[in-house]
Amino acid sequence: MAYTETTTTSYGSRLKNSVGGVFTGFLMFIIATCLLWWNEGRAVKTAKMLEEAQGNYVEMTDITSVNPALNGKLVHATGLATTKDTLSDNSFGIRVGAIALQRKVEYYQWVEQARRTKKDNFGGSEETVTTYTYEKVWRSEPVNSGEFHDPSYRNKNFVLADIKKERWDSRNVTFGAYQLNEGQVKSLSAQTPTKVVVPDEKLRGIDEQIMKIYKSRHGDRKKGVAEKEAKNVNDTMKSTAANSYDGECVHVQGNEIYLGMDSASPEIGDVRVTYTQCDPGDVSLIAVVNGKTFSSYTAKNGKKLSVIRQGAQTADQMFTDQHEGNNMLTWVLRVIGVLLVISGLRGILGIAETILKVIPFVSNILAFGVSVICGVIGLVWSVIIIALAWIFYRPLTGILLLALVGVVIFAFSSKGKKLIAEKIKR
Repeated sequence: MAYTETTTTSYGSRLKNSVGGVFTGFLMFIIATCLLWWNEGRAVKTAKMLEEAQGNYVEMTDITSVNPALNGKLVHATGLATTKDTLSDNSFGIRVGAIALQRKVEYYQWVEQARRTKKDNFGGSEETVTTYTYEKVWRSEPVNSGEFHDPSYRNKNFVLADIKKERWDSRNVTFGAYQLNEGQVKSLSAQTPTKVVVPDEKLRGIDEQIMKIYKSRHGDRKKGVAEKEAKNVNDTMKSTAANSYDGECVHVQGNEIYLGMDSASPEIGDVRVTYTQCDPGDVSLIAVVNGKTFSSYTAKNGKKLSVIRQGAQTADQMFTDQHEGNNMLTWVLRVIGVLLVISGLRGILGIAETILKVIPFVSNILAFGVSVICGVIGLVWSVIIIALAWIFYRPLTGILLLALVGVVIFAFSSKGKKLIAEKIKR
């Protein structure tokens, strides 16, 4: 059932907030401008670094023995990454032989969703109606229900166990006769489901602790025989690990440990812990040989490069991926920068709209006009900053882009429209 709250903001408060919005808008405008400038420099430097590295690397065809002649050189190599280390999660007594072990944790919680509708009143005040709805979902962090607006849902959340997500990495990962460094190991993804086996003694101890917490919140609600047998059949079908101890509130199912009475019918407070790992396998890397290990390549402009990917990839594939990643990041930051510029301008000019809020329909017309103006000016300003940055970093491209902006501005000016109209008539 939805819960609603209605609040009214006076005209004076709105004016005060708008004045604060002007300063916030200026700050956002400056930050966005700096972001746009920095992003172009970052993109150019990264591209030049990749081009430099692509022209300087050598192919390491044999990793079975250390080659002193390659020391200090940028290389591309493909081979088997493996380890003899055993990784452990002492919380559940899990031990696996892998390059990396990752623990993901989810909590079944009530979450609050808010939907707001606003209405301007004559005289400048604003009425806000907020509708709060609640649903049970799995979340990566416990949700503080003590701050929920609906009193009937407040403090309803709890967790059977507060477990943090974590990752363990092997310290000794060999790559032929070489050893991967810590950063390279951390870059390898752990996606293979782990066959979870919890020692029965450990499982029994955890189950007793969780049952105490469960009973304190839900009461003594043990399942009937038929229900218990059905659950056992379901767990057996799902599970790839055999534990002789059958827990009441702790269940091992494949690569998951479920804390709760029944995974098929989750209750608030239930926790599911999922394990994945990185097994030994082929990897491809581009890095500088540093004795028996590897380090980052430093280009002339100071940018660094060290890439490792799972599977066999050619150097061309890896460099192409790096260029594409650089281009994608550049465009993402450009869009963010443009939106921040427009938002900043909107905050600066928003006070004019607020002043006219005493007559709502007039302020709405002005608001539309302000939005259009901010959009046009923000876009033009952003392109100018990008062009100036390119003049600094890439002169020819920057000049062409700036000339294009000038043509667009001229075309939208009154004089430009007249000249264009005369050309068309002729």
